[in-house]
Amino acid sequence: MTFDVGPALPALLAALNSAQVGFVVFRLRDGVTEKVYGNESIVGSLGYSVDEWLATPLWHVIAPDQKPAIAQLFERIASDAAIPAAIEVRLIHKEGYEIVAEVAAGRTEVNGTRIVVCVVRDMHRQTQLSLLEADRIALVGALAAGFAHETNNPLTSVLLNLRSLRKQVTTNLSDVPQANALRCLDDITTGAERIASNVRALQTLATRSASAAIDLAAVVSAALRLAAPTLEPRATVIRQIFPVRRVTGEESRIGQAVLAMLLFSSSGFDPETASATNRIIINVEQREGDVVLEVSDNGRELAPEEINQAFDPFYRSSTRGAGVGVGLGVARSVAAALGGDVTLSVRPGGGAVITMRLPAAL
Repeated sequence: MTFDVGPALPALLAALNSAQVGFVVFRLRDGVTEKVYGNESIVGSLGYSVDEWLATPLWHVIAPDQKPAIAQLFERIASDAAIPAAIEVRLIHKEGYEIVAEVAAGRTEVNGTRIVVCVVRDMHRQTQLSLLEADRIALVGALAAGFAHETNNPLTSVLLNLRSLRKQVTTNLSDVPQANALRCLDDITTGAERIASNVRALQTLATRSASAAIDLAAVVSAALRLAAPTLEPRATVIRQIFPVRRVTGEESRIGQAVLAMLLFSSSGFDPETASATNRIIINVEQREGDVVLEVSDNGRELAPEEINQAFDPFYRSSTRGAGVGVGLGVARSVAAALGGDVTLSVRPGGGAVITMRLPAAL
């Protein structure tokens, strides 16, 4: 299959290969995605020649569990939907091992045919953090301030001693002093267990894990516990979380996407002038074949340029996302890698609505 859009193309391809920039080109025609070209930098790192790669099936080098999500992503590209700034794709080398790559896509029309160009960076041996990894670390760092690595050890000791003390109080005190002492112990134990729960949620958020069937409602509830110190002083948080089908993905990454949405929404309020009328509504529900998380608020108005720029990596503005520096790009990228999407719109009457859709697991 040939690919020719003009006499300058050979020189352009040679320059990109010389710069070791990996890229592949696809053609979307009559609802079908076709491979058109892959340069030596990317297909060579996967163990193929260009001709060998072209002869393989369409998504042959994509990790099996990620193929449906990539296919859905290309369907959105074909329908003029928003394209994530970057997504992480797991590629399979000819010898069978995985290479994780960061991919940015762009589209154009050539002679009435839609062309999609994917620029690929092989991250298998890189020493620097990818943009998405840096984004996630910034998000975790913003929430982890004040949590020391050794929190769990003294907390475990506190809980063990509280249980031991409770037994001693039950055995050695008479009824009235015992009841008062037990109330105090129960209050302390409840607080300590809440801290332990938050630490576990933070560890889940920060630890990479394999893809699995995830309960989005549970992930949102855990994220709300972590974000509560940021959300609750600014607005009343209303939870509308319904039982939903599971989604397939990595729990830590989905959790990071949810946190990015919650923090962006909370940044729409001035923490110095919190009002009793401020509202953040968290809604999780099933909508046909998708599991949907919707975060809406009645905070500051969104300017048109903010709606577009909010998905840029490390986005900051004076009214939304200030001080967080991660924007919604990480949320959209995580959702896109799972075959879903994240959108931002103006809420009628003021504020913003952030919606994440993920396909329900089969």
